[in-house]
Amino acid sequence: MPHAPLASIQNDRVYVTPHEQLRWVDASRPGLRLAAVHENRDTGRFLGLLGFETMCSSGLHHHVDVAFSYMLSGGLTDYAGTTGAGQMGINMPGATHDAIAYVPTLMASRLDGPVLYAPGVGDDDAPHLHAGGRTQAFANPRPEESPDVSITLATLQAWPTAVAGLTRRLICDYRGTRHDFRNVALTLIPGTRVPAFRTRSLVEIFVLGGGIQVNGKLVLGGGFCVIEPDAEVHMKSGYGAQFIAWSEGRIDWLDGERPDLFGF
Repeated sequence: MPHAPLASIQNDRVYVTPHEQLRWVDASRPGLRLAAVHENRDTGRFLGLLGFETMCSSGLHHHVDVAFSYMLSGGLTDYAGTTGAGQMGINMPGATHDAIAYVPTLMASRLDGPVLYAPGVGDDDAPHLHAGGRTQAFANPRPEESPDVSITLATLQAWPTAVAGLTRRLICDYRGTRHDFRNVALTLIPGTRVPAFRTRSLVEIFVLGGGIQVNGKLVLGGGFCVIEPDAEVHMKSGYGAQFIAWSEGRIDWLDGERPDLFGF
């Protein structure tokens, strides 16, 4: 199961990983750490947490595919500016930069593909900060474009959905990439029940606050949930929740027709 979390509780093709179960390891540069929910160092796929100590930098690198970093605390600065707490930093394919943390920084991150590091960056005996990191010469294909798209979640319009008590903010529709995925923030008010649905593709979730029950398993703030394709999903929140989700395809509602939960 290529996307199975490293430490998780399985329930009907649904994998829940509380943040307490994540295992932190040092990366290839001093002051950098990572805690993977899942990672594949061949394909570069990753979901988990990344941490920077004060005055630590990533090292010059080049994104081959899309990368997401939601800043939980602190911030990262590169030549284009700073992405700070409460913002989603998105690196599009071709983005090339070196990012430094001037304060301790924690982020929830998802990578859709590998990252290339400039020769001489980091310790080759330790894992790179980015899954699939490899040393290779590269050139910035679009130097006139910013390496970062920084989006403040709180400023995005929250739109009502066909599910009572659930609103959705669209963060990224992957336009301009080779993927037809969606990255959204969903908010459930207390007592919200999402009608049962079946997934066609992978769905990954990071809970920002509150808690949701997915197939009977509670996922609290700081926790992750990975839902495999062809999973029947039952989701509800007794006391409210906000979470970030990446969906790689449409879902099918089991009780009738309504618009897609993740905004396809």
